[in-house]
Amino acid sequence: MSAFRDEHQGNGGRSEARIAVAAVDDHPVVLLGLQAYFAEHTTDIELVHVAPDVDALLAGLHPHSPPGALPMASPAMPSVVLLDLRLRDGNAVDDNVRRLRAAGARVLVFTTEHRPAAVRRALDAGAAGLVLKEDPEGRLVDAIRAVHGGEPYLSSRLAHAIVTDPRGAVRLSGQERRVLELIARGLPHRQVARMLHITEDTVRTYRKRAIEAYAAAGEGLLEDNRQLVWRAVADGHIDLAPAPADDLPDSPGW
Repeated sequence: MSAFRDEHQGNGGRSEARIAVAAVDDHPVVLLGLQAYFAEHTTDIELVHVAPDVDALLAGLHPHSPPGALPMASPAMPSVVLLDLRLRDGNAVDDNVRRLRAAGARVLVFTTEHRPAAVRRALDAGAAGLVLKEDPEGRLVDAIRAVHGGEPYLSSRLAHAIVTDPRGAVRLSGQERRVLELIARGLPHRQVARMLHITEDTVRTYRKRAIEAYAAAGEGLLEDNRQLVWRAVADGHIDLAPAPADDLPDSPGW
């Protein structure tokens, strides 16, 4: 984490070259605000593409690619892509980052997301920086210039939260997260197993591994499905809102 620049440091020499930026956000007012701010307050940053999700951005840059095609680097890809972590696209945050990286973009996460696991997943997947939407506008400009120049960037507040919050140390695999997402819907193990094409014993194994991951990180023993699901949602491991607690069975054998 020490490689990321603190926002209190100077932004160094600024490149006078135009920085082409894309923004992925499903709130139009955010996109309009970014476009207006860059046009009024910067001479080197231009918002050239906007999209509500990564699929739409990549489709716009590669209009002739078949649906589901692997992303590829393109000269049309802007230098920096601003990515919100709270999209309603159903995609995992790390998958979105990896797809943008594969297409040749430097990813700067611009979000209200404070959950440590979600933030860690974005960074581990290759995001070059993170800025909170509540930060001063000038900090976003500094971050864009830094990331465009190959320098990673984190706001100090967010960097401190990531480094000091023990919840960020809990790592769950993609399959463990998928199992928890289905458990969060109140589905029994047999149905989870059928949907993921695995056995019920394997479902229980993934659930047990998630519990052990929390215990290994010093987060205590989560004794039932309610505790496990709510922790996974609160920490940012899964983004699906869980079913009401009363609908979730407590027994690990259901």
